[in-house]
Amino acid sequence: MRNLFPALKQDTQASHTALENTFPFSIYHHKHRFNKAAYCAVLSIMKEFHQTSADVIKQARDTDVTLAQIVTMIDSKTVLTAISEDIHTLKAKSQLLSETRDALYIDTHPLYIDTHQTKSDGTQSTLAVSKNAGSTKASAIDANYIGTHVNSSFSPTFNSPTTSAIAAIYVWLGSSMGANIIARRLNEIEQAIPTHYYQAMSECAKSWVSFKQNVDAFLPELALNNENVVDDIVQDANAWFEYLINLGVQFQAKPSSNNVRVDPL
Repeated sequence: MRNLFPALKQDTQASHTALENTFPFSIYHHKHRFNKAAYCAVLSIMKEFHQTSADVIKQARDTDVTLAQIVTMIDSKTVLTAISEDIHTLKAKSQLLSETRDALYIDTHPLYIDTHQTKSDGTQSTLAVSKNAGSTKASAIDANYIGTHVNSSFSPTFNSPTTSAIAAIYVWLGSSMGANIIARRLNEIEQAIPTHYYQAMSECAKSWVSFKQNVDAFLPELALNNENVVDDIVQDANAWFEYLINLGVQFQAKPSSNNVRVDPL
């Protein structure tokens, strides 16, 4: 049986790189693209990911009680509360700007609607990743008008509830590893930028070592029922990355009256 975590690191690298180069996540690697609207888009996408993955993890825990200790590695309630607070703060500021700078503008578009449907039908991920997903140039994006509605009509499909949950926690905790650095960078840009989400994620990062140890100890038991369990977890991790990439592609949108208007920094 392959060693899981080296396999995850190696075989999800392409998806991870594609995600980093996909708007709005690319704002962290290209400072000239950073603005409050793009930051709000990042938070909206990550809220959708955290809510969807939390549901998948809960389903897996209900299906397999032996996952209970691994599931405790994340605190979904704290993270979702923090990210909702940051989004609310950004939306309130954008609403104030709209009221004071454009009396004709009315924001009637919900910031977030949870309409996702979790699918765990045993099939592999069917989401397609565009090779050019991360190639959108800054000139193609109107930084002042970014839609904040996440269309969750599509959801990833997985090999099994257990492998999807382990993969979800891997992506969740993996994304928390640089949370402290991102929070510091945001504070350097502007002190008023809300960073409760990244502060909450930095707490999640403390569970990374325990997560790896618990999964490694649990893996032989899983392999008894599924000799391809490592490959299945890797595939499901890529499905989560693909899901995030597809959510990001939605925000490469043209200006419309149903978008939240936020001035760039």
